[in-house]
Formats: sequence, structure tokens, C-alpha cells
Amino acid sequence: MFKKKSSLLLAMLLLLSACSTPAKKEAEAPKQQTETQEKKDKINLPSQNLMAVTWYQTSAEAKALYTQGYNAAKKSLEEKIKNKAKGEKLAVVLDLDETVLDNSPIQAYYAINGKSYPEGWHEWVMYAKADVVYGAKEFLDFANKNDVSIYYVTDRNAETEFEATKKNLLEKELPLQSDGNLMLKAKGEKGKDARRKKIEETHKIVMLVGDNLHDFATPEDGSLKGRDKFVKDHAKDWGDKYIMLPNPMYGSWEGTLYNNNFKKSDEEKDKLRKSALKVFNVEKNTVEEHK
Repeated sequence: MFKKKSSLLLAMLLLLSACSTPAKKEAEAPKQQTETQEKKDKINLPSQNLMAVTWYQTSAEAKALYTQGYNAAKKSLEEKIKNKAKGEKLAVVLDLDETVLDNSPIQAYYAINGKSYPEGWHEWVMYAKADVVYGAKEFLDFANKNDVSIYYVTDRNAETEFEATKKNLLEKELPLQSDGNLMLKAKGEKGKDARRKKIEETHKIVMLVGDNLHDFATPEDGSLKGRDKFVKDHAKDWGDKYIMLPNPMYGSWEGTLYNNNFKKSDEEKDKLRKSALKVFNVEKNTVEEHK
């Protein structure tokens, strides 16, 4: 009799369990769907850079632009050397990253893994094996051979990244005329203006080479219109005193979109990127700003 009651009780428990399981699953389903949708909706901002990095690393066009830029730099420098005054000390000032050294592998890491600067940047610098961009070595060797002072002015960290940066330059057999010619960013320093002024105390800067507008000067008006105005105002300098090189991966142009506030969320940055675009409306047959 006891065995029969036990069997009956067990059967009832199993039945109740079976009945409750679908209900539990039905209750959990909306929650799981919501979580899945939230993951889909979350903006993966670094992945938007994938095509830019791919273009930079693989395209012949990128290599041609670097070669073209440094060819123009060499031709211009030849004229400046011929026309220099007696006793005048000439200097060329170059940015380092994406101007002399190719850091696109760390940008690829960001794009593929959904990460962003500064994660991994210091480790990349310490790796000290960045390749040289097209045309840079030939131009630098020419300048060095003709007694033109070469200054590398970079926003790498002066306290922690000087030795690794120096090692990278020397291992790639790039001219480093003295430790003082490698000018990294000091703690608390903003921009490059102070370092350029320091060079001008002893030299005449006849050329600036970079991939970012701030490698040439800091525009008084940092807005999109202000930056465009700077380009127009210096139209005669491009290809002569100013040599601009390609970098679609990052730069002060991006910060301008966010009003230089990189603390904005990825969702906010995504909206600001899109709002800066002019978009063709196929239905209306017009070009309009993205909303």
C-alpha cells in the first residue's frame, strides 16, 4: 500500500514538473529575446573603421599618395636648400605616427576586436617594430645627407615611450641626428606649438610633414568650417611648406565631430558621425543632411 502511494505521489510530482517547465520557458523567452536585441542594437563603433584600415594597409592608392607626398617634399626641399641664406640652419619637422611609421596593425586590432585607443597602444609602441611608410626613408636620407636638421615631433608619451620610439627609428635605419631631435609629448602639454617654437629658436623650419591638421598648426577656430578655412588660407603652402599625408583611420578631424569630447557614448558618437554626412535621397532625388 505504501509503495502504491509513493508511486502515485512521484507520478503527480513529475506531471506538475512537466506542466511547469513550458510556462517557465515561456516566461524566460521574452527576457532572452530582449537581451539578444540589446546586443544587436549596441553600437560597435570601432568596427566602423574596418574599411579605412583595410584601405590603408592594402591599397596601392594609399602607397601612391605617400610616395607622391614625399616626392613633392623632396622636390620642394631641393629648392629650399639651393635658396638658403649663408649660415642659415634649415629644419624639417615631421609627425611620426602615420607620417613616418605605420601603426595600422594596432588600428586593425581595434576594428576587429571592438576595442579603442588607448587600450593596447602603449604595448604596440613598446613592440617597436612599426614599418616605415612609403617614401619616408628616401626623403629623410636626402634631408640628412644635405645637412638639413630633422625633427620628429610626436604626441607619444615622453616619459614612458621615448626609448622604444628611438629603438624603432634606429632599427628601421632612419636618421636620428640626436636624442633632442626626437620630441615626444611631455606631461600636461597640449598640442605641438610649443615644441615647434622651440625648434624655431635655432632653426628655420622650411617644411612640416604630417597626416593631421594639427601637425602644421592649431587653427584658431577648431570647428569643421574653421578647419576648412585654414586649408583655404594656406592653399599656397600645400605641397611646398606643408606636406599632408593620408590617414582615414583617426585624427583631429574625428574629434571635431564630437566637439572634442571623446567621453561621449558610442551611441552619441555614431549619431554625430552620421549627422555630419550629406546623403542622397533616392525617393526625393535630392542631397540632404542625415537626420
